[in-house]
Amino acid sequence: MVNRSVPKAAETIPAPDDGLCLAFVNTRYWRGTATPTEDLKSAEDLLRWGAAAERLPPAMTHRFGAHWREHPDAAAQSLKDAITLREMLFGCFATVAAGSPPPDGDIAALNAALVAAPSRQRLRLGGWEVKVASSDPTAAVLLAPTLWSAADLLAGTQLQRVRQCGNPDCGWLFVDNSKSGNRRWCSMSACGNRAKAHRHYLRQKGK
Repeated sequence: MVNRSVPKAAETIPAPDDGLCLAFVNTRYWRGTATPTEDLKSAEDLLRWGAAAERLPPAMTHRFGAHWREHPDAAAQSLKDAITLREMLFGCFATVAAGSPPPDGDIAALNAALVAAPSRQRLRLGGWEVKVASSDPTAAVLLAPTLWSAADLLAGTQLQRVRQCGNPDCGWLFVDNSKSGNRRWCSMSACGNRAKAHRHYLRQKGK
């Protein structure tokens, strides 16, 4: 009997940094406003994000894109699953930034996603070699580096440095690598300057 199963292909995915999972979370921003900004409006947007932020190999992104164009229902489901994962990670790390432990439900959901994602099988210089089945272009596979990043951040010493921007309209999450450890804003050039200008306005108005 001929074995017609799809062969496994080795694809090298770069090792993620701690901030990758937060960069994914921040694909939706201005969360405190009536109309948050959404970067992931289609499966193509998700694929472009993975190629740029996760530095996925071109062969892998091409394979995903070809499959999703042939199977639009699978593309729509992958986008839906990716958004669900993103919002789970947002809730998890926003809770941490507020000074509370991550919810058990979020940890369970992340663990389930890690089971669905390929495992980091062998360390190579510049990345991990993983074996991904050609028939499995799912959100969990595409977002494997992001999921690894979330697990590493939750289990590592940087977790206590997770912050959320002090601008309630913003909602941006980041790792505070400042020496003082008291960074308040996503950036001084954005929300920091807005807050500074607002304080100046209130002082002038009160005179």
